[in-house]
Amino acid sequence: MLKTFGICLCLIFALAGCGKSESAPLGRFNPVGTAGIYNEQAERAFAKAHVLWRGERCTDPDQAIKWLTEAITLEPEYAQAWLRRGLAYSDKGWYDLALDDLNKAVRLAPTVESYSYRGLVEMRLGNLMGAERDLTRAIDMDSNYHRAWNFRAATRLLDERITAACDDFKTGCKKGDCTGWDNAVQQGICE
Repeated sequence: MLKTFGICLCLIFALAGCGKSESAPLGRFNPVGTAGIYNEQAERAFAKAHVLWRGERCTDPDQAIKWLTEAITLEPEYAQAWLRRGLAYSDKGWYDLALDDLNKAVRLAPTVESYSYRGLVEMRLGNLMGAERDLTRAIDMDSNYHRAWNFRAATRLLDERITAACDDFKTGCKKGDCTGWDNAVQQGICE
C-alpha cells in the first residue's frame, strides 16, 4: 500500500510538472499580431493603414496617410511605412510626395517591391528612363515579380517601344498577372 501510494505521488508530481526544471518563459503576449520589430504603436498604425489596400489601390488614402505618418513619426526607419505612404500619395496624384517617400523606402530597404513602386511613380511623373532603370533593377532582383514586368511594359508603351512593351506584358502574364497583356491585346497593341 505504501509502495502504491509512493508511485501515485510520483506520477502526480510528474504530471503536474513538479520536480522538472523550469521551462523557458513564454514570449511576449501579442494579441494584435504586431511583429515586434518596431515600436508596437508604430506597427499598429501600419496595420490599420495596410488593411485599406485592395490590390493596387488604397480605399482611403487620406486615412492611410494619417496612420502611416504616425508610424513613421514613431519609427523613422520603418521602410514599409514609407513605401505604403508613398503609394497612398500616388493614389491621390501627389507624385512628388510619393517619390520622396519611395526614395526613402529604397534607401532603407532596397527590395523588389520598393524599386517597382518607385519605378511606377517615376513613370507617372514622366521620367521614363528613371522608371525603366528601377523596374529593370526590380526584375533583376526577382524575375517572378509580375508587377515589375507590367509596370515596365507600361513604361515602354509610353516610350513607344511597342515590341518591348508587348514582350514585358506577355512575361508579366506568364508570371501571374495577365491584366496588362489582356488589355494590350484587346486594344490591338499586342498580338
